Amino acid sequence: MTRIGVIGTGGMGSSHCSSLPQVENCEFVGVADLRLEAAQAIAEQHQIRAFQDYRELLEIVDAVVVATPPMAHREVVVAAAEAGIHAFCEKPLSLTLGDADAMIAAADKAGTHLMVGQVLRFYPVHVLGKQLIDDGEIGDVTYIETDYSGPYRGPRERPSTWYGSVGGLLENGIHKSDLINWFGGTALTVAAEVDSFSGHEDWEDYTVSLIRYDTKSALNPDRSGAVGILRWGGFMGARGTSDTIIDGSKGSLRLDMGADIAYLKKIGESEWKPLIPDRTVPHGVVGELTHFVDCIREDKTPLVDGRAGRHAVEVVLATYRSAKEKIKVSLPIS
Repeated sequence: MTRIGVIGTGGMGSSHCSSLPQVENCEFVGVADLRLEAAQAIAEQHQIRAFQDYRELLEIVDAVVVATPPMAHREVVVAAAEAGIHAFCEKPLSLTLGDADAMIAAADKAGTHLMVGQVLRFYPVHVLGKQLIDDGEIGDVTYIETDYSGPYRGPRERPSTWYGSVGGLLENGIHKSDLINWFGGTALTVAAEVDSFSGHEDWEDYTVSLIRYDTKSALNPDRSGAVGILRWGGFMGARGTSDTIIDGSKGSLRLDMGADIAYLKKIGESEWKPLIPDRTVPHGVVGELTHFVDCIREDKTPLVDGRAGRHAVEVVLATYRSAKEKIKVSLPIS
């Protein structure tokens, strides 16, 4: 059994604490939070140990879930690696590429696994979509469009918590930054618009990113890579959507995240064919934690390792830079 503890008991930390008892081959043994009373409340619920200092938790576990505010991720993940402890780090992996590099280097040096909590990869509809793409059902991917947008809600007040110090695309839209990378591959350039209905120059309400990917075809290696569009924020009138559209040389996919149904349409067909994903296997938060434990037990690279988590952050930071400097940004960026 893999002994796991949780560091940070906020929103996602609490979700992980509730999910771990449903994960096979692991034992939820402890929780740490600077607010000791919060850790103690969860510890009493699960009959585990509570700590105020996460370093004490590291002494009794094989792995940790790091669910602190993102500005603390580097310290905790590096400390875990240096103690020989595997780390599942909530998104975003970091606020800077330097912090991401430090965490990746620490895990590499220690030989520990670092996984990033990009949970959308573990939604059944997205798993099915990736399988269909990998199986060649729509041919070479040429265009990807994904939204993480709600109805218009401006102006809005800036939160007084740590969340208000982090851009919305980096804190929340990072989910779709990782997802579009999963379907598109390695991002080469980003051109973007970022703005606010509320007048906060450094705390946006909406973003639009145009991304060029290095997705070459084995049959046509000279073909340009896929183009992706990522839209985030509250700017879509009354509708809002979290769908993903993927076009290819043989057909198209529409992934309805809300309904958890995929739709496939081949070139020449007039109707979309609904496809129901497999929901019997662990998915969502339980699915990603199950995958993390399996990677530790089988010593395999996580689906969303530190480098994938870093690339999602890189696309977001390139979005901010592009909008601020009014330029197309080439990746990798320093």
